[in-house]
Amino acid sequence: MSMPFNFEDNIKNATVMLQDVAAELQTDDLNKAGRIFRAVLQSIRDRLPVNDAVQFAAQLPIFWKGIYFDQYDTSKVPVRIRDANDWINYIRNKNAFAANNDFQQDEEITAAFRAVFRALQRTMTDGQLEKVKQSLNEDIQELLAA
Repeated sequence: MSMPFNFEDNIKNATVMLQDVAAELQTDDLNKAGRIFRAVLQSIRDRLPVNDAVQFAAQLPIFWKGIYFDQYDTSKVPVRIRDANDWINYIRNKNAFAANNDFQQDEEITAAFRAVFRALQRTMTDGQLEKVKQSLNEDIQELLAA
């Protein structure tokens, strides 16, 4: 027997996650937080092998799953990014239409990456986030430690 789809609960879960990201970013602008969250989520997705990307998405609220998989091209993943600067630019390019407003400096992208990761820690299992972290080269992992 299938469970009924509770649209309101799904919206609530997605909104709570967005508010967590906004709090970590120290902004009240939920539109900005959403753009940044999308850019980081899709960057993480592109860095993962397809099976790992799907496992990661399984723990996201349904609304964020849709955004996570938007424009996903499995023939182009995982992207090979080994350098922190390349990672920063990759995230910037995922937010191309608003990057000039959201990311004035590289440090803002690094802070956004850390903020999204901290927010995900409240929702995802430790094992899943550790798997994501281990998929990143050491140079990129160091961005999370700062």
